[in-house]
Amino acid sequence: MTTPLWRIAVEAPAYSANDLTGAGAKISGGRWNSIGTPLIYSAANIALATIETVLHVRSGGLPFNHFLVRIDVPDTVWASRLVLDPLPGGWDAVPSGMTSRATGDAWAASGSSALLLVPSVCVPDEYNVLINPRHPDVASITATTIRRWIYDPRFFA
Repeated sequence: MTTPLWRIAVEAPAYSANDLTGAGAKISGGRWNSIGTPLIYSAANIALATIETVLHVRSGGLPFNHFLVRIDVPDTVWASRLVLDPLPGGWDAVPSGMTSRATGDAWAASGSSALLLVPSVCVPDEYNVLINPRHPDVASITATTIRRWIYDPRFFA
């Protein structure tokens, strides 16, 4: 059995939408990682994945190079997930700051787990799931591109 996680991911020249190397986050950094640290950002459900990506879409029209990706995590890997608790002060700063990046970088470097659950800044009662592509358990995780993701234009009205 597996636990599904979800991404709305970009298809880019440097990596595919179903990439599990963390190449995109390594290039650009994110709330939970510095540039140079690979991570895979995912959400516990499609709705949260949508909200998270809408917040990062640049103005100037609808994005058309996004895809819905299902990530299947074996139950044994899911059982060994960690939950970030306690949360470091400033984890939810907007824009994101050094506190959350240092926390994510340290977790990734430690290799303590393949998965880290962190609360969403925009919906704090929901969880995003960070995947450490350098952890050996990631070899058993699969990612499948389901379909092109078309955002409802009302998000950008």
